[in-house]
Amino acid sequence: MPVKLVLSFFFRFLWWLTFVAIAVVVLALVYREWIVREIAEKKISEATGMDAEIGEVSFSVLQPKLTLENLKLYNNANFGGTLFADAPEAHVEFDRAALKRHQLHITLLRLNVSELDVVKNGNATNIFAIAQTLAPVKAGGGGREFAPLSGCAFNGIDVLNVSLGAIKFIDLKHPSHNRTLAVAIQNKIIENVKTPADLDALGSELWDKGAYLMGLPVHKVAPKAGIIKANPQ
Repeated sequence: MPVKLVLSFFFRFLWWLTFVAIAVVVLALVYREWIVREIAEKKISEATGMDAEIGEVSFSVLQPKLTLENLKLYNNANFGGTLFADAPEAHVEFDRAALKRHQLHITLLRLNVSELDVVKNGNATNIFAIAQTLAPVKAGGGGREFAPLSGCAFNGIDVLNVSLGAIKFIDLKHPSHNRTLAVAIQNKIIENVKTPADLDALGSELWDKGAYLMGLPVHKVAPKAGIIKANPQ
C-alpha cells in the first residue's frame, strides 16, 4: 500500500477517533445527570438488595456533594416488592480525600423521608432483612457494624439531618392488621454517627412516638448514669 494512502487512512481514522471522543464527552456533559442516576440506581440496588428509582439527580463536578430527589426503594420479592421508603430528598456531602483512600466519610447527610413501610410476611419483616444486609452482626457477637459499600469502608457521618413523615405497617398475610402512624420528625440532628448505637437518640424519639407498635426495632434509651434532671419550677 502506498505511503500516501496509508497516511491518508491513518489521519482519517485519527479524525474519526477524535470525533467519537468529543461526542462521548459532549454526551456525558449533556446527559451527566441521567448517567449518574442510572449508576446510582444500580449501586443502591446492589448495596441494599432493593430496587431503586430516582426522580432527579443534581451534583457538582467541583464540589463533593450529591442530591437525589424523589428516591424510592422497593422491597424484594420476599416482601411483595412493595414500597419500603419514599424520600423526596437525600442530600449527601462527602470527604473527597477519604473517598480516594476507599473510605466513605460523609460530612453531611440530609434525609427527608415522607413514608417508611414496615412489611411483615409470616414471621419475617423487611426491616430485619435490610439490617442484616446493611449492618450485619459482628463475627462472634457484640452488636452490628455497617457493611462496606462498593469497596469503601464506612468512616462515619459528621452531621445527620433526618426528617420522617409517617410509618406504615403492612401485613401481607393479614391485611386487616395494616396501620399508619404519623411521627412528624423534622430536621432531627445527630452528630458523629459511626455505629448503629449512635442512632439511639433517634430510636428513642421514635419509641416515644409509638414506632415500636409499627414493628420498627427501636428502644427507649435510659438516661446516662450520673445525670440528674432538675425538676421544672
